[in-house]
Amino acid sequence: MEDEPTKSRLKSALDAILKAMTTATNLVLSVAMVGLSLILGANIALRYLLGQPITWSNAVSRYAYIYIVLLGTAISYIEGSHAAIDVVYVTASRKVKAVFDFLHYIIMMFLCVLLIGTGMKHVINMWHVNSPVLTSFPMGVVYLSVPLCSVIMLVFLVRKIIDIRLK
Repeated sequence: MEDEPTKSRLKSALDAILKAMTTATNLVLSVAMVGLSLILGANIALRYLLGQPITWSNAVSRYAYIYIVLLGTAISYIEGSHAAIDVVYVTASRKVKAVFDFLHYIIMMFLCVLLIGTGMKHVINMWHVNSPVLTSFPMGVVYLSVPLCSVIMLVFLVRKIIDIRLK
């Protein structure tokens, strides 16, 4: 069994990794949101003022939106702001809550590993396929959003599992 200093170092390392991942994800989300707003605004203006919309704006907007939703989901999960039904959880004892948390984290870790594995297969299969509109843009980049989201959530879940064990 691991000693407390080793667990403490592991917690600190995971906290640092998670903080870096969260900061990077928030930066990507901010850039994607600003870019999406600018592209859509310019597309609307050009469509109504000149009658000439930007041909690639729908594709870029769709791809940016996919990243915004999936990375936003990971951040929401980390911050605990995701939807939850906690009628039974709030009335349970501390030990029962720990069991619920442990089961929840294990199930979510399994799903994350599944999404990472399947997502990477799709990324590899679709990397050589280019977007119909953006002819030099590999579709694997879009599919990469699923494993990225899952990796972020998996690191968070591993960190949460360590907290349960330390209680």
